[in-house]
Amino acid sequence: MIITNNRKVAFSLGLLSTIIWWYTIILLTQTKVKIERRHYIGLCLGIAGFVLWFFKFSYTVESR
Repeated sequence: MIITNNRKVAFSLGLLSTIIWWYTIILLTQTKVKIERRHYIGLCLGIAGFVLWFFKFSYTVESR
């Protein structure tokens, strides 16, 4: 089975860390935090990139 309990936890933590890094970058690059549409587009791209990487990695690495 490709999706194990450990991979579910890893996916959840990776998703959470992607969102935290997205917000960290916003805090570091703006003096007054005002989240705009372009920031949400960046978040969606970041999440999509993480999901694609995660499933590619899951199908590449053999689980035991």
